Amino acid sequence: MLATTTTDHPALLLPLLKIAALLATGYAVHRALSPPNPPPAPKTCIDNRTLFERAIRHVTFCSKMLTWAIVLCDALATLHLAAPNPLTRPLASVLLPSAFLPPSQPPSSISSLPPPSSPVSLSAALTTPHAFLLLGAAMAVGGAVLRLACFRALGTLFTFELTISPTHTLVTDGPYACVRHPSYAGVYAVLLGASAVMLSPSAWLREAWLDPSLRALWHSVRGGEAGTGGGMGGLVGVGLAWVFVAFWGVKVVYALRSTNRRVGTEDAELHRVFGAQWEEWAARVRWRLVPWVF
Repeated sequence: MLATTTTDHPALLLPLLKIAALLATGYAVHRALSPPNPPPAPKTCIDNRTLFERAIRHVTFCSKMLTWAIVLCDALATLHLAAPNPLTRPLASVLLPSAFLPPSQPPSSISSLPPPSSPVSLSAALTTPHAFLLLGAAMAVGGAVLRLACFRALGTLFTFELTISPTHTLVTDGPYACVRHPSYAGVYAVLLGASAVMLSPSAWLREAWLDPSLRALWHSVRGGEAGTGGGMGGLVGVGLAWVFVAFWGVKVVYALRSTNRRVGTEDAELHRVFGAQWEEWAARVRWRLVPWVF
């Protein structure tokens, strides 16, 4: 449902639900990927041969900043469409293509790509959260809760780098009583959940920029007169959107692949250090990431 006035309270419920899901996702990613302890001494690090291990804190910082950038833009665009006001109007003219904006509001040069659909249906799509977006937000929040539980269980032993200190102990309670690498399961949930939130139907990035550009391209291939409706401005907005998607996709695949590689490395090192104690734990807790699955 599309809100038409700021006093239409029932019409604001769905946009507010979407905004809450967006902000919860940003906060979940931020907390889950913020190191709970300072970097360890280099001599305690197990494996720093790969770029991922040397740059782990930069990779997580990048994930946090990119997530915040997209969810805040989405929240501002959604708020403006649900309840237009002078505070959001200047940003909306940049964030939204002209078809989303009221006739009295001139579009900026960067936001002039007109999606080939009615403004009402496009605005309704942005202000009504899709189930996939809500599911992604729940997944990201759940992953963050799991990560924070791991931070508490390990205390000062939890570092983003792979380390074994002289005072290291094998923690087998809390989340580690269910799977051997719950913090990595949390990383998977957080990154995949955030990806769903940013790219699902009803997401700003998809509805305002990605889908319209694909429809325009398809129309052009079929022989229509597709255009950006504003020359270089519309092309810049579309280009930035697709650059983000490409960069985010590569980064997430690289991070998850490197995390999966860590699982084997960490198991081998813990086995070497703790021997029979690790074997007893591994026999009792068979699953690495997801109970009864893997």
